[in-house]
Amino acid sequence: MNRKSFSTTIVFFVLSICQLNAQRFGGNPSSLKFYQLNTDTVRIIFPKGLEKQAREAAWLSHQLVRDSFSSSLGNKLRKFNVVLQNQTTTSNAYVGPAPWRSEFYMMPDLTNLGSGAVPWHQYLSLHEFRHIEQFSNFNRTIPKIAGFFFGQEGQAVAMNLAVPDWFWEGDAVWQETVNSRQGRGRLPSFFNSYRSLWLADKNYSYQKLRNGSYRHFVPNHYDLGYLLVSYGREKYGNDLWTKVNNDALDFKGLFYPYQKAVKRHTGVAYKQFVNDAFAWYKNEMKTKETSVFQSLQSINKPVKNSVVNYDYPFITDDGSVLVLKSGYRQIPRWVRIHTNGEEEKLRVKDIAEDSYYSYRDGRVVYTAFNTDARWGWKTYSVLKVWDTRVNEVKKISSKTRLFQPDISPDATTVVAVNAGTDQQTNLRLIQLNDSGAVDLPNPNQYVYTYPRFSADASSVISAVRNAEGKMTLLQTDLSSKQEEVLFPFSNAILSYVQVAGDTVLFTSSQKGTDVLYLYDVKSKQLLRAADLPNGNYQASLDTKSQTIIWNTFTVDGNMLLKQKLSETKLVEEKSVAPLSDLYFSAKTFAATDLLKNVQSQPGEVQRYRSGKGLLNIHSWRPFAQDPDYGITFYSQNILNTFIGEYGYTYNRNEGYNQVSADLVYGGWYPQLSVGASQTWNRNFALNEDTTITFNQTNLNAGFSIPLNFTGGMTYKNLTLSASYNTERFNFTGIAKNILKDQQFNYINTGLSWVTQSQQARQQIFPKWANVISLRYRRTTDGQLGNQLQGNIGFYVPGLFRNHSVAFFATGFVRDTLRGSVFSNNFPFARGYAAYNYPRMWRFSTNYHFPIAYPEFGIGQMIYIMRVRANLFYDYTAVKSLRTGNVFPFESIGGELFFDTRLWNVQPFSFGVRYSYLLSVDDLGLNRNPHQFELVLPLDLF
Repeated sequence: MNRKSFSTTIVFFVLSICQLNAQRFGGNPSSLKFYQLNTDTVRIIFPKGLEKQAREAAWLSHQLVRDSFSSSLGNKLRKFNVVLQNQTTTSNAYVGPAPWRSEFYMMPDLTNLGSGAVPWHQYLSLHEFRHIEQFSNFNRTIPKIAGFFFGQEGQAVAMNLAVPDWFWEGDAVWQETVNSRQGRGRLPSFFNSYRSLWLADKNYSYQKLRNGSYRHFVPNHYDLGYLLVSYGREKYGNDLWTKVNNDALDFKGLFYPYQKAVKRHTGVAYKQFVNDAFAWYKNEMKTKETSVFQSLQSINKPVKNSVVNYDYPFITDDGSVLVLKSGYRQIPRWVRIHTNGEEEKLRVKDIAEDSYYSYRDGRVVYTAFNTDARWGWKTYSVLKVWDTRVNEVKKISSKTRLFQPDISPDATTVVAVNAGTDQQTNLRLIQLNDSGAVDLPNPNQYVYTYPRFSADASSVISAVRNAEGKMTLLQTDLSSKQEEVLFPFSNAILSYVQVAGDTVLFTSSQKGTDVLYLYDVKSKQLLRAADLPNGNYQASLDTKSQTIIWNTFTVDGNMLLKQKLSETKLVEEKSVAPLSDLYFSAKTFAATDLLKNVQSQPGEVQRYRSGKGLLNIHSWRPFAQDPDYGITFYSQNILNTFIGEYGYTYNRNEGYNQVSADLVYGGWYPQLSVGASQTWNRNFALNEDTTITFNQTNLNAGFSIPLNFTGGMTYKNLTLSASYNTERFNFTGIAKNILKDQQFNYINTGLSWVTQSQQARQQIFPKWANVISLRYRRTTDGQLGNQLQGNIGFYVPGLFRNHSVAFFATGFVRDTLRGSVFSNNFPFARGYAAYNYPRMWRFSTNYHFPIAYPEFGIGQMIYIMRVRANLFYDYTAVKSLRTGNVFPFESIGGELFFDTRLWNVQPFSFGVRYSYLLSVDDLGLNRNPHQFELVLPLDLF
């Protein structure tokens, strides 16, 4: 195993909490200045305009430290850094153990039902601080030993091997719930996943619940975790998980330490504990009978062995239904469901942060995702209008942060939520005749969601959140700019607002169910219209046919339902019901509402310089691949603009020692890199009596420009790079008198272009994709050496759904003046040993297809999700410039791949390859034409 493969193995285990792909290297321009609020507990690093949020996040961290209830995991806390990122349009956050830090994506979640209505930074503080507590208190015996040998990555590996991912997230959801009056543990939509399984009488194995499925809906580890964590607290007390985690982290019971710890402290086997938790929840939920669907008309039919979602339905003038369809087999696409039930495909939806859109009189307005070409943190949400009558799309905003748009009844104006980088929102009106845009004032600093034009377009009705996390419907008069609260603010969650005539439709929670409400603006009457047990969402009312259409959550996907308004059971309500404590006793929820009176943490705010803490070594990875032995140290600063690798290698064969350093700075437009290595006492035998010794020095400096042009329906990335490299050989000992020191200088340039369509869950590869890469290397000294390699690849659809055809071509050219000056990575025909000729080219055809979805596991160690195959044909030709001869190498064969998950957490694919060599006899090769190999694919292309 070489150093790179060993490093891959270590990173392979840095699992769920540390999401490496969430980190964007060099994602902010240097013009964005950061500040810091530094206390004894936390350092909040933030850009200008977020001081209020930074102080409140710091205050909450201090309160949680002092709160004995929240610290039930233990009383240890390691000071941590939190970076507030405000340039992104993504709502997220993570805690990374290597290096030790957290990042909050400060774009508020505007869906409301997903994470509640409390201020976004406060919600993130409750959830992410729990991960800080977990890492701080989980650093016990075995993680400490792993940390000694491997640094912070080693600690993370040991912790994640001992504690399952469901506990990390379930416990964090518990904290956000118990320390506020909201949190996902009080949101009915959070329980839809398991309720839908039980309503459908699905009883999946524990391993399937842990690992998921390509065919069936399986709840995620957040859902599973909260159910098990909360049940354990209710049944066995708040100290249960402290005892379980401590035993597991000490690996009491080397194999399956967590299962054994649960049995030790509950008295029941782990499997029984899980089944008991599910049985308890089933009883507490008291789910309604599925016969509740019998009086309703389902528009779509479930698809066997797949999940299909139908979202945001609208009844059109001819009675058909326009809806956004997506699922495990297909990317999001608008379809029209005709009155006879037939579906007509219309248009694939652009890449977007969410699937929301609005429809009016043949026009669809929706959001699309765009990126800044260079700065990864800087993303946009732009608006587009699609005229379905002529199938034309018009982009009506650029470099904006606009969400949840609606189009006016006369199709002249669009209203949308404008989300600023300071967490403030307002309503923006955009005229479709290109006459400009107007921002409406927001004097009360509400968070606007789901704005809708009234029937006469004189006002806009929105679901708004105030600073306390309470919600109501708000009507804004477009002439006077006056605002009217339609009913009192309360601790309720409102979502999916639609307007039809004088009626406002919206979803809100009532006693554990997301209920559909109708509100009459004139009479002020509030009616409950639909209360299916698994939620009632995205409703619209067709005034012509007086029909309500909406969807509900099921194991087969979001199912469309419709019902005549005259047949709907309407129950008058005095008010929208506030959120309630779901399923647990008062003692279990006996914590203080920390968000009731959030304060600002005092302290001086100072600049946080971009050059601060550039050397921040967090992990080290020893490697041993005979004859090489050594260690590599890894460094990354808190702002993720500077990374470094520092290494030492000892070679047993030659007895040499090598030190190296590779550094990359990503804070400027081109990412700058430098590297150096020094090797002492290298040697080789000149003859039986003479050994030549020398020292070797390698130096390089270069740049790369990673560009992202993602937009529309495709992801597009371009990377340009170049470096100048020097290799110097200084002879020592007796060689110094007989050999002249040598120096070898060369430039290395590269280009990579990748574009691909969106990809559905079951698709092995994107339906459409292409990749182009070029690499050119050339010496700069007297006797020139050069090498050029170009690659091109295409992915196109196969004969059947989820099949993929891949075509590749590669060309390679090098000089012959000095032999093989440069190494190469030319992809030779499969099954043959690789040759190095001055001219080589290759063509390859591949046909990928799924075979089966076994969905079974072995001993909680490996879970096989899918078996797939690839049939291939390779043709490689090499040419000798000396003789002019061309030698073809052809092979055909097949590959069998297994897509698995290891230890119920980590995706891992491996396979076996059979190659039949067609050219063995023609070339006179002494090689068996039947070749078998083990293959470990690491990359898409």
